[in-house]
Amino acid sequence: MPRLAELKRRNVFRVGAAYAVIGWLVAQLAEFAFSAFEAPAWVLKAFVVVLLLGLPIALILAWAFELTPEGVKREKDVDRSNFPTATSGRKLNLVIIGALVVALAYFVWQRQALQEPSSIAASTDTASKRSVAVLPFVNMSADQEQEWFAAGLTEEILNSLVKTPDLLVAARTSSFNFKESTASISDIAETLGVDHILEGSVRRGRDSLRVTAQLSRAVDGFNLWSETYDRPLDDAILVQEDIAVQIATALETALDPVALRAMMSAGTSSVAAYNAYLAGVGLLREAGGAARIEARLQGRDELLRAIELDPEFAEAHFRLSGFWNTEMSRNQFTSGLTGLSRDEIRPERDKHLELAIRHQTDEIEQVHYRAIRARSSYDFQRALRLFSEYHSLRPNGDSGQYLTLDLLTALGRHHEATERVRELLQEREFSEDVANDALFGLRTVEDSELMREVANRAVKEFGDNGVDILYQSHRLLLWAGDIEGAAELIPRIKNSNLPSRNQDFAELRQLCAEQRISDAEAVLQRMSESFADDPRFWHGLHMMGRIDQANQYLMPYDDAEDFEALAEMLPYPHFDPKPFRKFMTRMQGQGLEDRVVLGLPFRCDR
Repeated sequence: MPRLAELKRRNVFRVGAAYAVIGWLVAQLAEFAFSAFEAPAWVLKAFVVVLLLGLPIALILAWAFELTPEGVKREKDVDRSNFPTATSGRKLNLVIIGALVVALAYFVWQRQALQEPSSIAASTDTASKRSVAVLPFVNMSADQEQEWFAAGLTEEILNSLVKTPDLLVAARTSSFNFKESTASISDIAETLGVDHILEGSVRRGRDSLRVTAQLSRAVDGFNLWSETYDRPLDDAILVQEDIAVQIATALETALDPVALRAMMSAGTSSVAAYNAYLAGVGLLREAGGAARIEARLQGRDELLRAIELDPEFAEAHFRLSGFWNTEMSRNQFTSGLTGLSRDEIRPERDKHLELAIRHQTDEIEQVHYRAIRARSSYDFQRALRLFSEYHSLRPNGDSGQYLTLDLLTALGRHHEATERVRELLQEREFSEDVANDALFGLRTVEDSELMREVANRAVKEFGDNGVDILYQSHRLLLWAGDIEGAAELIPRIKNSNLPSRNQDFAELRQLCAEQRISDAEAVLQRMSESFADDPRFWHGLHMMGRIDQANQYLMPYDDAEDFEALAEMLPYPHFDPKPFRKFMTRMQGQGLEDRVVLGLPFRCDR
């Protein structure tokens, strides 16, 4: 085979081998660098394509040229009597061997890095877990306007305890439902799925602060620890940190108190900034999920004041970014309070998120912030990796589990979402927060028995705590095909303080499930009168079976490149993004091309 012999003589095979090994090394280093700089996923893909395109070029050059002591020459101009081909071949062999040694060393290092957990992850690996719920501290101040201070201080104590690696902490949503509750400690603990309860009170004067706190064991009400702090107001940071350290110590957690105190740092040394931050957190907490404009705007202003006093206060920046993110949403009833356009809101949200990432010293919280940034910039694949990492490092942390389920659903990976819910139900007590996550993550038809079980249990245990449980359970029962069970929830939904639009959606779902099409048409007509220029009306049209009309209703958002409006539809498993050309182009490489779209089981024309 003279042609094969000529390829060997001209070192074409050696060049190909050298290019393949060195190209692999370069691709690995590029993946590491692009990940560190958080480049979009398409950048690495483009880089790999360029490397692949370079291979045939390298082979052609190896055929046509020769490397000699005098430099690169065309192969036909090389004097073989003075420079045998074997000389360059030996050099290429050395290059290949050197590259293979480096590649092997990198492979061994990478395997070792994957097998050895980081110092952060290792700190969370403990043999046993303690659990605690922090109930809202009672405001004992004469001025009821100080309610925000008590709420803010409670939330910061809870935030500190969340950072304790081997301590399970009931989420704030569940704990705050028991504000002013007359239920016993044992009943509250059983509902929240914890073994201990922390409760207390706050009295705030002009310059003084009194905080009482006590930790009780749920099984018998035994007081494990209690303390009264009579301090100057400027000691609020120290009080919050000391309570968290004392609780962690009383529950015999793994970290020593010195390390624990450092990890639980409030994030600012400015007392004035911290007090303003507490005010902002408390006001936003007191406003809750209702569109209480005054309280929410006051909360925003207090966070702005905290940042003015300490421009490097990462938590204040993050909370403010969250306020602006809610303002942008069309799926939340607390949005649009400032009257600003989305183009005006977006820079504020992104600016404060970037500053939060820059100034955050807690490595795990940085992962959380970067996950939020990836989600808001539509890099779903990176966001999913970061949220999963954050949840594994800080299981009690805000949003890790919920937003992981949100992203899996958005990408149409419904089986994975269902499996994650099963794991969640096995690992954690069935608290209200676990119920909410499960109700959200199970919007498929994969396991109707599990769906009915979760919905019915959530209604039974938490149906009186808030309207979200009723609303989500009703939808899940219809996804599971339990039309009669869902119908039983309609009177409770219609008599709740759920916004009228949500009540209409629930009624429309039920009517379509029962195939009462004329009644459903009347509800849709009523909804159309209050849904002008609102992308959520897509749901109503889709439920009626008007799929093309529903997509045309959203098409102006695609034409205007208002991708956020379309991205907010992705968590709904029956939304198909493919008709929206510009949106799909923007989301290229994120996996939406393979998104599994589920048929709506309670559609009017199914």
